[in-house]
Amino acid sequence: MKKTMLVAVGIALILMASSSVAVVAGPPSPPDYGKYNPADLPSQPPEEWGVEKVIPSPSAPAGAVRIITDPLEGLPPADGWVTFWCQSRLGFQYNIGGTGLNPVSRYSVRAEGVRFEFVLEPTGGAIEIEPGLWILPWTLTPVELDLGTFRTDANGSGGVKGVVKLAAGYAYDVGTVISEIGGAPVLWSPSYDTNGFIVY
Repeated sequence: MKKTMLVAVGIALILMASSSVAVVAGPPSPPDYGKYNPADLPSQPPEEWGVEKVIPSPSAPAGAVRIITDPLEGLPPADGWVTFWCQSRLGFQYNIGGTGLNPVSRYSVRAEGVRFEFVLEPTGGAIEIEPGLWILPWTLTPVELDLGTFRTDANGSGGVKGVVKLAAGYAYDVGTVISEIGGAPVLWSPSYDTNGFIVY
């Protein structure tokens, strides 16, 4: 009898734990990467510009990789963000989330924009976009990225993270959009704060 009760209590605890995991699924806020510039690298953009982390990387242009968070905007109470690696060897590395969405619902995530070839030394007709980095405007190419889908939790929170592999040697500028499956956008990058990154 005691054994049966213990087994029943154990099963009940497992079911309760499973239920609580489902309720808290989905990121409630952007990831926290700790101290902004732990190596105190000079000439980095201010933290107020959305810089989450500056990581020394001798192979990266300007010697550092930056992780950035940009906002997503939409109709209240929806709110969201895009955290991404501003310099990458892989492509678009991202962690995207939203809150205030419909509970237990599916959403798709896309990014659209442009890419340009970049160079690390000035050349005729190139445009400097930051110290030591120039883009070649005549190489403009449209870009469309499928970033996945997610299902919100009971609180209307959820998100996706991953990497879309992209060609190196380009500077990318994309706007991210979260949409209802087969429906209208609910969150999007504001025109003044799209996601700019390079793949080197």
